[in-house]
Amino acid sequence: MWVANGKPNRDIAEILGLSPRTVDKHLEQIYAKLGVENRAAAAAMAVRALNGR
Repeated sequence: MWVANGKPNRDIAEILGLSPRTVDKHLEQIYAKLGVENRAAAAAMAVRALNGR
C-alpha cells in the first residue's frame, strides 16, 4: 500500500532496508504481472482490490 499512498521509492527502500534501484526493479516486475504501465495504474488496481471492486 505504500505505492498507493504515494510513498516514493526512496522511502520504501529505506523502510525495507533495500536500495532504491532494487525497489524500482521489483515494481517493474509487479507492473508486468499486473499488466499495467505505471505506478498510478498499479496503485488504482490495489485500491480497487482492497475495496472489493
